Amino acid sequence: MKKTTAEWQAIRIAIESDPANLNQPGTSLFIYTEKARKKLDKIAREITNNMAEARKTAGNPVPCDGYSGRQSNRK
Repeated sequence: MKKTTAEWQAIRIAIESDPANLNQPGTSLFIYTEKARKKLDKIAREITNNMAEARKTAGNPVPCDGYSGRQSNRK
């Protein structure tokens, strides 16, 4: 069973609010531990996929090709 965006957001908030997932101040450049960062990255991807799926079902898909409107004189 797929989770909804709201469920993923609740998991993300729980991970961010858990003090065990925080690095000690002054010991790292990152706020969260490596394990927590990996979990948060996976959650962010799932939320993005859920949003893309919702756009597809609504008939308004957004291409995932990236930004192609670069206008530059660089050669």
